[in-house]
Amino acid sequence: MLFASLLFILIQLVFAVTAPLRFVYLALWIQTMPYTWNWDVDRGFDTPVGQLNVVAMQVFGICLCCILALVGEMGRAAGAARYYRWHVLFLVFCILSLTYASSTAYGLRMIAKLSAPLLFLIVVLTSVRSADDVRRIQGSILGGGIVLIGLALLAKVFGIRSDPNAVDTGISGLGPPGMGPPVFSAHMLAVAMLALALYIARPRLLTLALVVACAASIIGALERTSAAAMYVGFSVILFFGTRGIWRVLLPTAGMLGLPTLLIFSDAFRRRMFYGVTSSDALLQDPNKAIGELNSSGRFALWDNVLTHFFRPHPVMGSGIGATQEYLYAISATGRGAVHSEYVRLLCEVGVIGLCLFAIAMFAYLLRLKSYLAAPVSPAERTAALAAMGALIAYLLFYSTDNGIDYVSQFGIYVFALIGAAIKSCELGPIPREEPHTHERQALFPNLMRW
Repeated sequence: MLFASLLFILIQLVFAVTAPLRFVYLALWIQTMPYTWNWDVDRGFDTPVGQLNVVAMQVFGICLCCILALVGEMGRAAGAARYYRWHVLFLVFCILSLTYASSTAYGLRMIAKLSAPLLFLIVVLTSVRSADDVRRIQGSILGGGIVLIGLALLAKVFGIRSDPNAVDTGISGLGPPGMGPPVFSAHMLAVAMLALALYIARPRLLTLALVVACAASIIGALERTSAAAMYVGFSVILFFGTRGIWRVLLPTAGMLGLPTLLIFSDAFRRRMFYGVTSSDALLQDPNKAIGELNSSGRFALWDNVLTHFFRPHPVMGSGIGATQEYLYAISATGRGAVHSEYVRLLCEVGVIGLCLFAIAMFAYLLRLKSYLAAPVSPAERTAALAAMGALIAYLLFYSTDNGIDYVSQFGIYVFALIGAAIKSCELGPIPREEPHTHERQALFPNLMRW
């Protein structure tokens, strides 16, 4: 397994050094492929930064690949990075928190997870040269998603369960072998947003079928956070990408869809509530059902880590990587996650770190919104809509799941879409001002400059 993992990373390293754009395509195709299926992925290997499993090695590998891909483009990389200074400042603050973190090893792992999406974005910005390159990036994301849907369906047909919750609930969510439903559904969020944006730009039956397949796969994974993120992401894309009734159709349908799912879907009802076993019980006493909301232990966990790490150091946090070290130490399996990246950031980098992260993400959203504020080509509009929907879904996923941990399967795909949107608009036929000079963004000049 170690040899296969190193070979996996080595292939990407070769492409990163020799052909950075091909590295981008390759990474988007293979980062989610479940090549570790049926292997002991939890087994650790001794390294200078502690024991690393296969997943952790992938994260460090993608960071190393991105750095090597940028070696020959340092000037352009610096020029690209200056528009994302808030994101860079957030990462610098996280690195500084290593000085008071309890574990350098766990802190460095967290730094790698947080840095990889931005590094990948900059590789996209420095390597893409044409509109065809943008389309190939989008095609790689869609192609990998289609392959994963096929693998997930095959796993379902042959009874291969990848859902760890199936042991307790008896219900297995959809997911390829070696990739649990949470990771699968997170990845499919990025694919679904791109598919819907493409359909809005050019309605075709095949594209509509892909949108339906992506949505069905996310719902079939039985992950509440992913389903909610898809709903909001789709709503954002429809609001900014369409006119008339389509703008409000999905939000309205969502108001009816959630109660419908809870009433008629036993699987979703069992995932949502502890003791509500039938639709009759739900309808007879909705208030009682709300009191038995199934948080999967998250509420108690959040209170625990906030007590240990945030409340003693609310301003600057307890140091990057602190919660992972703590949860790995007390977990019977040697693993653990906070299941809310906002709680994790509060605990590790405090209010300052979380505010820097929020400002950085808001700046991305403002820039993407500025691309839709003026007449644009279909390609520009598609790329901007896909990136905006994916980023919104990504940030919502952070609320109750492990979006930072899913960097290789989720984070780099979201930021690849952001990079594709930026490059599409830079390469577009309409000369554009920088977003911070746009009249409609005049209220936020300093933010957009950063």
